[in-house]
Amino acid sequence: MIHIIMKSILFGSIGVLAESSEIQRRAFNEAFKEFGLDWYWNVANYIKMLQKPGGLNRIADYSNYKLNQNDIKKIHDFKVKHFKSLSKNKLKPRKGILEVIDYGLKNHIKIGFITTTNKSTLDLITDNLSEYIDFSKFDLITSDQDVSNRKPYPDIYNYALEELNLDRLNSIAIENTIESCNSAIKADLRTLFYPGEYTPFSENDKITYDIFKSIKDFFEER
Repeated sequence: MIHIIMKSILFGSIGVLAESSEIQRRAFNEAFKEFGLDWYWNVANYIKMLQKPGGLNRIADYSNYKLNQNDIKKIHDFKVKHFKSLSKNKLKPRKGILEVIDYGLKNHIKIGFITTTNKSTLDLITDNLSEYIDFSKFDLITSDQDVSNRKPYPDIYNYALEELNLDRLNSIAIENTIESCNSAIKADLRTLFYPGEYTPFSENDKITYDIFKSIKDFFEER
């Protein structure tokens, strides 16, 4: 039997599909108040925190690892609850994302949403964006339940490549932070850096402002 190795477009993070950073920041602050902490994340320090993937990691890091795992999870659960309320009817796809999805579907390119966020947050995002994006047409959607090591480890991309029988040379990942880009790069994938409004980057970083053109150019070179 001949196995055809497929091409793919792999959306790597929530922030690639939708701009949600400000709503996430506000949800964290509401969660801190509900838990009884006097923490407050302003825009400046939240931008710095976005260099570390995953809300659970950010809470642990900010506490200097003094909070136990149960408390960290409880705070994060509060954050998810507030994010659900704050984000209702507020999230929309980022510029070029719908065009990229349409291009992939029309050209028989597999599409994945390859994230290591938790399932409850993932469901919130897909539910909020379902008015614009038909996630049933995605070939794979992952969460933190699929691997032991979250990004920036490459495990989730290696999992996706194997699960979808993908050709690394003909697959491309899109990420919105340097740390998450490193996850895809370590899996030997061509990676586009598509930073959001709160994503820190330097003038030396190679970024794309026109995600659709970048994707189209990549596949037309093949």
